[in-house]
Amino acid sequence: MRLLFTTSNWAGHYFCMIPLGWAAQAAGHEVRVVCAPQQAETIGRAGLVPVPVMESPDMMYMARLHLYANVVEGKVTLPGLPLHPVTAERVGRLDEFDVTAAQKEFGVEYGAAVGESHRRTAQFARAWRPDLVCHDVLAEEGALVADELGVPSVYCAPGLFGTLDEELGLDLALRDLVNNMSRPGVPYWDRESITRVIDPSPDSAVPPLGKAARMPVRFVPYNGPGALPGWTLAPRERPRVCVVWGRSASGLYGMDVPALREAVTAAAGLGADVVLTAAAEQVRALGTLPDGVRVLENFPLHLLLAASDVVVHHGSDNCLMNAAVAGVPQLALALASDQIVFSRRLAATGAVVPLEGLTAGPAQIRGALAALLDDPALRTAAERLRAETAAAPAPSEVMAELTGAAPLGPSADTADG
Repeated sequence: MRLLFTTSNWAGHYFCMIPLGWAAQAAGHEVRVVCAPQQAETIGRAGLVPVPVMESPDMMYMARLHLYANVVEGKVTLPGLPLHPVTAERVGRLDEFDVTAAQKEFGVEYGAAVGESHRRTAQFARAWRPDLVCHDVLAEEGALVADELGVPSVYCAPGLFGTLDEELGLDLALRDLVNNMSRPGVPYWDRESITRVIDPSPDSAVPPLGKAARMPVRFVPYNGPGALPGWTLAPRERPRVCVVWGRSASGLYGMDVPALREAVTAAAGLGADVVLTAAAEQVRALGTLPDGVRVLENFPLHLLLAASDVVVHHGSDNCLMNAAVAGVPQLALALASDQIVFSRRLAATGAVVPLEGLTAGPAQIRGALAALLDDPALRTAAERLRAETAAAPAPSEVMAELTGAAPLGPSADTADG
């Protein structure tokens, strides 16, 4: 069979699909991944075949522009002023950037990209003729071309992220409406059209999926290639705290969010062995670090978690799911509204301490870390969560079901949401 994957221009959205692609290839199926050119190298390094034909605006600029507009309109309150959407430097006054004019200009660019991405994806799909299409959370081009070709499509969720998920504070319904307007002549599509979801969320933290049938899958961590450091295999005399700060955190909120510095300082002050993995510019912005802090630039998180006792992160669903399958207690210093919701959902399992990273103070962060290091109940909860995720079907099992002879459609076994 031929399987087509469609991805948005953000690696965190589609990393959850990489193990499904591996499983399909291992079973002898052909896999192609339609993507933006910016993602071709990342997908190729993962061992899959990219087809870089999609158009996409700068996702980080889009996120900064949206945040800036929300601050100007009073929908979001930040501790300080937002970043300039273009330069990513913190502004001195809100009126130094004309967000209304920028939104109008960006709207034209965005609409053109949506229309062109659909056209090119459809062109490739008609030529290649896939038997099944899988798409990520923001790459509905896959669902559209599947309908056009009369083949099944499946939404591949990253975990903790639903279909009709208004709680996240993301207006996906408006996005779908705008996207439809940018694709004249194409049948209307929205998230209620999704009939089947491959979802790695723990059964105890399933997000709203509407009427879509849920196919549970074991979350297999992938955060890019890397070599396992030898020191992770050596016995350790002190507990190890892994601190990870994604590019999205600093790209959207700046290098000077105090929570990152406070987490590193608190962990070191509690006598832990601290490992920080972040981008080079993030590390430089921190200045002099406490003695003994080990720094790894852009290192794959999953390779560190097996040798860590606690992980601190910015609340992304990818970080939350990586730590869940590793059985490591977590401190989520969530920044964006969706990250706050993701963190709370997993915190209900008892394995995550959630704090809002833009407002959490040093005492709160230190207290949360002390509890994570000392409270056996948190470690027990993390181990229970690990066992729950391990019990889900492997990607190979899910892929075997997807590629069976029977066509996929709505199932009687639906999630209530």
